[in-house]
Amino acid sequence: MESSEQPQPHVRKGLSVDEYEPKSMSRAEFQLLPRNSQKRVMKKELWENRAEEYKEKQRQKNRDIKRRRKERVRQGEAAPRRKPEDQTRTAHRIVIDMDFDEKMNDKEISSICAQVQRCYAANRQALKYVGLHVTKLHERCRQRFDSALEQHAGWSTEHVVLEDKEYVDVFDKNELVYLTADSPNVIEDLDPKKVYVIGGLVDKNRYPRLTLDKAEAQGIQHAQLPIGLYVQMASRKVMTVNQIFEMLLRFIDVGDWKTAFTEVIPTRKL
Repeated sequence: MESSEQPQPHVRKGLSVDEYEPKSMSRAEFQLLPRNSQKRVMKKELWENRAEEYKEKQRQKNRDIKRRRKERVRQGEAAPRRKPEDQTRTAHRIVIDMDFDEKMNDKEISSICAQVQRCYAANRQALKYVGLHVTKLHERCRQRFDSALEQHAGWSTEHVVLEDKEYVDVFDKNELVYLTADSPNVIEDLDPKKVYVIGGLVDKNRYPRLTLDKAEAQGIQHAQLPIGLYVQMASRKVMTVNQIFEMLLRFIDVGDWKTAFTEVIPTRKL
């Protein structure tokens, strides 16, 4: 899977904002900007100049990773990729709600898109996979996918469906259950007749009740996973999107929450 982390562009040693000639504006407009804004413009433009070179390096890195993995499989150190005929699609449906562009900075946008990528990879390799929908993929997240993650165009629609629509426009509202740690309700099982929604957000706890308030405003059900009933967390029960998705996949596979949680939650959080 292609890495989605975008490195910070390096400013050539000795090059200062006073020497830099901007491409996107006149020198006079550039000089009117605050110093920090000048630096941001310079770094952004330098990165854009190196983007294609960086992508080629990433493609070569991915080729090297695949080559090394094939060698590990050949030597019996890793399991081979799961074949489609080895997989079973379940009736379960999971949505990643991407309608939070304005709540995240550029770094967080890159992070959430990488998490969606990991969800697709997990579903693609699961013994029992689900109907995965990514809804309201628009604005900056869509731009991120179309640029740095262009390989998504080849993703299997059997394992993910990317939607511009909101989930309430795709599914019956009575089927929807928004999974949020702020909900007072705790689910005990995953009903294959329901559609479980995960908030596609990297918020660092800046937006308490955001997903709960959204679910209540839309008049849909909400609940949290029974994490506290099975494992002791070292901090608040906030997980990345791909961790939540992988927990759901694991539970669907083994039918045991404790196994799902302990195998997916990083030990530093326990």
